[in-house]
Amino acid sequence: MTDADRLARLRHDLANPLSAILIETQLILLRSEELPPDIAAALKDVETAAVRMRTILQEFSAG
Repeated sequence: MTDADRLARLRHDLANPLSAILIETQLILLRSEELPPDIAAALKDVETAAVRMRTILQEFSAG
């Protein structure tokens, strides 16, 4: 297995669970008015981090 193959597999293996985290977080945030403010803020932080991680993975795909 080449380094390029390993990187492609790593991107794939990280992208799938990351997508699940992002989707679930966004679904919960749709009902953020029902959550305590500190929980909603923490979930927004999770969403922001997941989006950043997705961007990093996409940059690896482009490069």
